[in-house]
Amino acid sequence: MASKAIATPKVEKRWTLEEWLKLPEGPPFYELEDGRLIVMPSPRLEHQEVVGMLYFVLDRWVEEHDLGTVVMAVDVALPTGRGYIPDLTFIRRDREGELIGKDGKIHGAPDLVVEVVSPGTKVRDRYKKMQGYFEAGVEWVWLIDSEDLTAEEFHRTDEGYLRTAAAGPDDVFEPKALPGLKINLSELLGKPAKKSGQRKRSK
Repeated sequence: MASKAIATPKVEKRWTLEEWLKLPEGPPFYELEDGRLIVMPSPRLEHQEVVGMLYFVLDRWVEEHDLGTVVMAVDVALPTGRGYIPDLTFIRRDREGELIGKDGKIHGAPDLVVEVVSPGTKVRDRYKKMQGYFEAGVEWVWLIDSEDLTAEEFHRTDEGYLRTAAAGPDDVFEPKALPGLKINLSELLGKPAKKSGQRKRSK
C-alpha cells in the first residue's frame, strides 16, 4: 500500500493548545511553548535505555501499591496553554478521571513528571520547562541525567521548586514523591555511568 504524505506543520505560525493536540503522531514530535512549536530532537541510545528502565521500575511500583498510572512520552496539555511531552508522567489514582482524556492524552497538571536530560536538551529541560511546569502547578519533577545517571527531585512550593532528593551515579535515589521507592540506575542498567571527561557532544 502506498504511503500517504503528511504535511509538515508551519512552525513559524502561532499555535494554540487545541491545534497542538490535533497534530498527527510523529515523528517529528513537537512541544508547544509560548505559542511556538518546538521540534524535539531524536533521542540517543543512552536516553532511551534510562527512560525504559525508569518506566519499568515506576510502573511496577505504582501497580503493586495501587497508586495510579504511569505513562511514557504522552502529550501533556498544561492549563497554562503549554504542551509538553515528558519522558514519564505519573497521575494519582484519584485524579485519573480528571486528567486522562478520551484521546489518551493528559489534560491538566500531572502529579509528577520525569525528564531524562541529554546534553542537547539540558538547558531547556532544567530552566525553560521547569518554569513551565511550575507555572502550571506540577507538584513534583524529577531530572535524570542520561549520561552520568545523577538524579534530582524537586517539589513545588510557593517560592519555587525545592530540591527534596538527589543521588549520584552509584547512589540510591529515594524520592519523596513515592515514599519507599529506591532506585539505583547504575545497578539497574548494569553499567557504570559516564564520567564528565567521557562525554561526547550531541545535538
